[in-house]
Amino acid sequence: MTTAGEAPAPAPLTAERGLKVLAAEDNTVNQLVLKTLLHQLGVDLTVVDDGLEAVEAWGREPWDLILMDVQMPRMDGPGAARAIRAAEAMTGRARTPIIALTANVMTHQVAEYLGAGMDRCVAKPLQIGALVEAMTAVTSPDYDAQADAA
Repeated sequence: MTTAGEAPAPAPLTAERGLKVLAAEDNTVNQLVLKTLLHQLGVDLTVVDDGLEAVEAWGREPWDLILMDVQMPRMDGPGAARAIRAAEAMTGRARTPIIALTANVMTHQVAEYLGAGMDRCVAKPLQIGALVEAMTAVTSPDYDAQADAA
């Protein structure tokens, strides 16, 4: 129970589900923040340094979810999302939810990320509640990416 003015702590839904998450993030401080936050939730997290490494890691094994920085060297987040969506279409592999993590959250920017095939966008600096809500939504058994985008 919380007192007036206190936000309820996010339920560790991810811990009981044992999510296997890939995070693409080039900033070492942001990598540490992700590792710290998600470790507390019991998430099995693997971090790579850019979009190209994310596409390669996605190709090697299945993931429950991908957290994707937007601006990275070699391949940015939207480019990596497009590459993953194209590979899913070619191979028939199930859709892997992708959440954009970025400080660039103007309406037209978020529309670009969704247009590239990302499912949600969470603003940086990260708020644990917003991140958990987005992760819970896109990994829900009844999640429908097309209905969510509409």
